[in-house]
Amino acid sequence: MYEILKQIIKDEAILKNFNSSENSFFIKENDSLAKCRKVNLLGFENESTTFCFELDSKKTTIKCGKLHKLSPYFNDGINLDKGSDAIIFTQINNRNYIFISELKDDSNNSKIIKQLKSSTCFVDYLKSILKNIYEISNTEQMAIKYLVFSRSGNNLRPTGATRAQPKEKDGLSIYFCNCSDKHYINKFI
Repeated sequence: MYEILKQIIKDEAILKNFNSSENSFFIKENDSLAKCRKVNLLGFENESTTFCFELDSKKTTIKCGKLHKLSPYFNDGINLDKGSDAIIFTQINNRNYIFISELKDDSNNSKIIKQLKSSTCFVDYLKSILKNIYEISNTEQMAIKYLVFSRSGNNLRPTGATRAQPKEKDGLSIYFCNCSDKHYINKFI
């Protein structure tokens, strides 16, 4: 499945931030105004069962016309083209997971939720492609986890001990974490 994903997703969108010596992966925000610039995720099993790509790429080779869009079929400005910083497909303890991850500060509740939901639609489409075209049968069993990392200013971020548990928002179970820390991926499963 991971090799197929590498064939489906444009190379320019693939994040090649895996560190094999630590079995870790980092997500980076390149926007110069971002407060949350980088987060390290530790505890992946290996690189061959970890695949990550970005849905909010600003690279010119991923544009639809002059715009950064998930699909040229959508009208502009209706929140369907919002993508997350990292979509991670991985296997942990013989189970497949998808982590939809966002580095975000100073965003309101509805903007984050719309972005995560739009990314989920894209992931559902990928799962359908894997199942219907490549005949991979276990796509329904892939658990989707939502991770939002921030430094401060996010009005959704829980404080103290409540950070260890996901927070329910508009039908999504979202983990809110501090972006300055290293995080073991196992704490989200």
